[in-house]
Amino acid sequence: MGLREIVDKIYGKYDVRNTARDYLMAEFRKVLKATRESIAAIHRDELDKAEIKLDDAKALLAAAHKEQAKTPNLPISGLVQNAEGEVVEATMLLAFRKEEAFVGPEEIGVGEIGYLLGLGDFIGELRRVTIDALTKDNLTLAKKAFSQMEGIYTLLLAFDFPNALTPGLRSKTDTARRLVERTRADISSEIQRRRLLEGIQELRKSLKD
Repeated sequence: MGLREIVDKIYGKYDVRNTARDYLMAEFRKVLKATRESIAAIHRDELDKAEIKLDDAKALLAAAHKEQAKTPNLPISGLVQNAEGEVVEATMLLAFRKEEAFVGPEEIGVGEIGYLLGLGDFIGELRRVTIDALTKDNLTLAKKAFSQMEGIYTLLLAFDFPNALTPGLRSKTDTARRLVERTRADISSEIQRRRLLEGIQELRKSLKD
């Protein structure tokens, strides 16, 4: 076999891998789109629609994983973990809103790193729930969502491993810490505002009496 034939053979293998990579990247982007639509529906209180979109995302993810297994070791791990994380985020948010138990990575159909990254993103969604609840004077829901934020953040803190073992998780946890601190301050400010308002109302009542 001549040198050209050897190189052409190698090229053919990489051409196949490149085609597979392009296809899988498109499929995982479909997962991202479906999960983001699910999350948007949850925040609109369209939980039935959100569940349908989430089921679509999980089906797309399972199909993409099946195709990915045919061409292992493609350089798309970042996109895969992002897609898995989004599915976890939507799954957890829907469970929170429906007051259902949370589930593990096996039940969702994601890897362990994708699951942990999704938990980190879920903290951001819980902050959104908290702020929305505060604007609607629903302090009970705000406190419930914030309690979940703190609990998940504490769990993620335990994963103090090198980035090579848990890629992206340390950065995600640092972001979660800032979100927890900001949300704690927001809730404290709202409680102080309410106390001040109650004090003013009591003063006005006493003056009338």
